Amino acid sequence: MEILGRNECLRLLASRKVGRLGFVTDDQPLVLPVNYALVRDIVVFRTGGGAKLDAAIGHKVAFEIDSGTDGEATEVWSVLVQGIAEDITDATDALNVELRAGAIWPWVSDVRDHYVRIIPQVVSGRWLGG
Repeated sequence: MEILGRNECLRLLASRKVGRLGFVTDDQPLVLPVNYALVRDIVVFRTGGGAKLDAAIGHKVAFEIDSGTDGEATEVWSVLVQGIAEDITDATDALNVELRAGAIWPWVSDVRDHYVRIIPQVVSGRWLGG
């Protein structure tokens, strides 16, 4: 096993479009897939209002991607981002303007009008070989 540096972790984060968001709701851990973008070294995803948004905003969350664990991967790695989730609501926020210009398209056609950023406190990764 090799510990990956921050720059390599960010490169791998930029190479994917789907990750898993982990948070706690009603005292229970929950992990859900989200499509995302890495914008200025910040993980950003879109969501609608509701439990996921309410449980994540203002709280510590985890976001994880990996190379795949189906046994077919030629290399095996994992990247974890831990930080605070923030709803980007300020219309003058440069990141908000950039995102609303089309950086992230949601999977589903219902309303996904909240952009959420994860302010990274810890970015870590591991390469397990292949």
